[in-house]
Amino acid sequence: MLVGFYIGMSVLAIFATTVPPPVFNSALLAILGAGFVGLLDDLFAIRRRYKAILPFIASLPLGIVEFSSHATSILGLDVGAFTILLIPLGITSAANASNMLEGFNGLGAGLGIIMCIGLIALSFMLGAQGGQFVLVPLLGALLAFLWYNRYPARIFPGDSLTLCVGAAIACAAIISTPSFKMFGFFLFVPMIVEFVLKARGRFRAENYSTLLPDGRLLYQGRIESLTHFITRTGRYREWQVVSILWGAESLLVAVLLVGARLLATG
Repeated sequence: MLVGFYIGMSVLAIFATTVPPPVFNSALLAILGAGFVGLLDDLFAIRRRYKAILPFIASLPLGIVEFSSHATSILGLDVGAFTILLIPLGITSAANASNMLEGFNGLGAGLGIIMCIGLIALSFMLGAQGGQFVLVPLLGALLAFLWYNRYPARIFPGDSLTLCVGAAIACAAIISTPSFKMFGFFLFVPMIVEFVLKARGRFRAENYSTLLPDGRLLYQGRIESLTHFITRTGRYREWQVVSILWGAESLLVAVLLVGARLLATG
């Protein structure tokens, strides 16, 4: 997935004459840096602190580039020089939040696809197409991955995919217009809720449930994940839990597009 994304992004960069090379290079460094950190974790199970520190360092160049180009508005506020730190913090948070809401066949890849489709549609509506050279190759790579990762999965993502996807979507929102950053943040609401729930258990909880003989899932412990909440409300099969979360993200995308349309028309 990482190789396919990198090739697609590099090919698009040839035609994306409106994207300054510093923006392209720093965004690519942040995304692949997050993926590399995920790969290290998959192979060597690195400590949790490194999954926060290393993506932050890889994202610092993008923060410097955005500050140098005076793109210092974040969520409607002009933060000035704090842009240099807040952008890496946002990318790191998005990468790790995306990593937390995973563990079921097709879940992370499907959520990434839905977010990409929503942001691509939004970019056409707002005329903010700067992030498309990230979103389009990411969408293509995730679609190819989901073909093998859908239920019942033949391959599974590690942190190398989930961290990369979160970082890529955050970068796409950051390098677009200021309003695009706010809309991108909105689509991460399920991941933010997941972060809050995981924080209740000091990030030790897993998303899994007990598989019953009839193929349904059972969870009776403390709710420390959105998947726990869903499996506590009924006896669902794994693909049904994934479909519910996909549906929730699709609803957020629909609300986002309708809201952006209303704002655009006054």
